[in-house]
Amino acid sequence: MVIPSLFPREVAGLVSYFRRKPEDPLEIATILSHLKDHGWQKFFAMELLKGRFHEKLKELEARKCEEWAKQIESQKELLEKRKLTDDEILHIEAGKELKKRHGNLLKLVEADKSIFQLNKYEEEFIRIRDEKRDQIHKLRDKYDDFKFWALKNRNLLKYIKERIFSNKKFQLSKIKDSSKEWALIHLWGLEAPERYQTNRLYENLLLYMAIVGDEKALLELAISLSSHEKSLDFLDKVIKKVENWLARS
Repeated sequence: MVIPSLFPREVAGLVSYFRRKPEDPLEIATILSHLKDHGWQKFFAMELLKGRFHEKLKELEARKCEEWAKQIESQKELLEKRKLTDDEILHIEAGKELKKRHGNLLKLVEADKSIFQLNKYEEEFIRIRDEKRDQIHKLRDKYDDFKFWALKNRNLLKYIKERIFSNKKFQLSKIKDSSKEWALIHLWGLEAPERYQTNRLYENLLLYMAIVGDEKALLELAISLSSHEKSLDFLDKVIKKVENWLARS
């Protein structure tokens, strides 16, 4: 046909507008199989992929946010208000002293990512901790009224060290006065799921399908875009495959 060959994008747009949205995985797979073609059917497949991918990605984001909110609520039951342990107190005091001595240099360590420098400051951190251990009775009194929301059988040691060696602000008052939700997110690592960069993911998916996409990958993608009850699970799987492939490339 003359028109489709002259105006493939426009024809694909018209077909996409008037044709009903496919829901069956096999029907979607048949359309997506034209991604490696060169005519209007390729652009039609891209139109379908882009539209459905964006829709399904929003559904996946909503599901992950819902699961995260439920996890936050369930984990609140595992929180207890407690005082700092001796190790946590020593970490805090040693960290304060290290920041006082080398604040600006700690910034350089973070930017440089030098293993040698990081070890040097870690060794000093350990020495300061050991020196302050003799003062632990006095330090306990200093933090006697400090209580915070903690997960049972977990401690703040890793959190404190990360704040020290990244030279980030360490606000004890915020930890002390925090809500259960804040503590779970900022102290115990239950951060909200990241928002997907939709356009970047779509471009990466096109690249993946063009280079390594086989029949299995095509069918998994088709299921992820369909009305199949497990479509979002398949979409999550497809996204991880693409990201892993990019990481290896």
